[in-house]
Amino acid sequence: MPRTAGRIHRDGLTSTATVLVEALEAAQTDKETADTLTHPFHTYPARLHPATAKILVEFVGEDAKRNQAILDPFCGSGTVLVEARANGLRAIGTDLNPLATLVARAKTWTVPPKKRNQLRSVGHAIAGAALAAGKAARRSGTDTAPLRRVAGFDPNARNRRLAAWFAPHVRRELEDLAARLDELATEDAELASILTACLSAILYKVSSRTSDTDPTWTDRNVARGQATRLFGQRVELLVAGLDDLAKVHAPLPEVHELDIRKLSTVVPDGTVAGVVTSPPYAGTYDYAEHQRLRFDFLGLRHRDLDAGELGSRRSFEADPHEANRRWKKALAGSIEKIAATLVPGGAAAIVIGDSVAKGRAMFALDDVREALPGDLVIEAWASQERPMLGTVERRAFGDRPKAEHIVLLRRA
Repeated sequence: MPRTAGRIHRDGLTSTATVLVEALEAAQTDKETADTLTHPFHTYPARLHPATAKILVEFVGEDAKRNQAILDPFCGSGTVLVEARANGLRAIGTDLNPLATLVARAKTWTVPPKKRNQLRSVGHAIAGAALAAGKAARRSGTDTAPLRRVAGFDPNARNRRLAAWFAPHVRRELEDLAARLDELATEDAELASILTACLSAILYKVSSRTSDTDPTWTDRNVARGQATRLFGQRVELLVAGLDDLAKVHAPLPEVHELDIRKLSTVVPDGTVAGVVTSPPYAGTYDYAEHQRLRFDFLGLRHRDLDAGELGSRRSFEADPHEANRRWKKALAGSIEKIAATLVPGGAAAIVIGDSVAKGRAMFALDDVREALPGDLVIEAWASQERPMLGTVERRAFGDRPKAEHIVLLRRA
C-alpha cells in the first residue's frame, strides 16, 4: 500500500466506498496494528498492510454465519488470516508459495496453551543447546556443525549458493539450528514446522542479502552466537503474539499450499462468507526469486511456484505480449474461482495495484473490470494515487495516475 498519502477517488455504493477509503487511508494513519498480534513476526514482500486487512475483514465478515469462513486465496504470510482469527471468524488461506504457507501457519497457530508453552520451551532449549555447542567447538578449535544435506537439493550447488550469502561461522550456526529442527521433526513435525518459520524469519537478518526484494550484497558483521540469539528472540515474539491472538475464541485457521486454480478441492462452492485478498501485481514481483535463499537453506520445494506463479516479473521479461495475455486470463480465472466460493450475497474485497511490466503501464482496475464473471458486480471501489514515481513509471503512465485500488465485489 502507498506509504505517502495520495489523492483518493471512489465510486459506487456510498457506505461501502467510505469503508474502502478508510481501508486505504489506514495504511498511512494507523501506526499500531502492524505491531500487534503476530504481524511483526516475519517479513514478506508486498504484504497487505495489517490495518487495511483489519478493516476489510471486519466489513466482509460482518454477516458471517457459524462455520462460514473468510477466505484469502493469495494468503501470503497470513495477514488476512490473522485478522480474521482475531475477529473470532473461521479463516481459510491458500497460496502456491511453500514459504508463505509455512509462515501463515506459524502466525495463526492458536493451539491450546500447553502446546504454545511447549513451542517456547523447546525453542529456547534448541537455542541454548546450539549456543553451548558453538562455545564448546570454539574451545576445541573445531567446527560447530557439519553442513546439512537436504533431500532433493544438489549439495554442491546448494552450498555454493549459500556460501555467497553467509559468513562461515554464521552458516555453521544456522546449520546447527536446522539440524536440531530436523531431529525434532521425527518426533513432532508440526512443532518443528513452526520453529522452522522462526528460523526463516532471521535468515536475511544474518545474511549479506540486503532484503527480500533487494539481492544486493551488503557487508554485515554478525557476531558469533547472534543468529542463535535472534532465533530465540523470534520464538518469544511468536509465542507472545499467538497468546494475544488466542484470547478470542475461534477455530484454528486452515492453510493450504495450493494453486488457486485448484481452489474448489479445499473450499466447496457457495460456502464462504467473504473474501479479502491481494492478487499478484502484474510484472512486479518474482516470489520464486525473492525467497530463493530461504528455499535453499530450509529445503522448501518450490518447483510448482516456479512454474505457476501468476504475473511474475520474469514472465514479462521473457515475452511481454504473451505474458499480458496469460496474466489477464489468470486474473479472470482467479476471480471466477473466488466468485464460486461465495455464498449468495457474499462480498470479496480485492486489493490490487497498477504496475509497470516491461515498460508498459498495467491498469489493475481496468483488468478487474474485464475479468468479472456474470454473477459478480462491483458494489464500490476506491483508488489512491501514488504521487512518487520513478522515471520509468512516469514515462509508462504519462498523464494517467498510478494507483492502488480496493474493489468490493458482491455475488448476486
